[in-house]
Amino acid sequence: MDDGTEREDNVNSVTAREQNRFMGWECWAGVQQISISNTGDVYRAICKVGGKLGNIYEGSFTMPEDTIICNKPDCICAADVAISKAHPDHVNKLRVGK
Repeated sequence: MDDGTEREDNVNSVTAREQNRFMGWECWAGVQQISISNTGDVYRAICKVGGKLGNIYEGSFTMPEDTIICNKPDCICAADVAISKAHPDHVNKLRVGK
């Protein structure tokens, strides 16, 4: 906060305040989190940004090592909201690269 104090927050509050709009942002979906369907299809996160990565039963997928640019208008899953993200104007300020 502006006065130097801290405030606890959670993803539900972030979503309620509509601060979950990350389209065009660098996102670590797939690097920090994947989702696997009951048929074995593997995706970057719950939102499935970037499409299917492969299938665990076919052994046809590799864990992503690179970030992805979000193409979703809103981040609607609490688990996905919690994934690291960076605004395009601030990616160069990160201590960790892509």
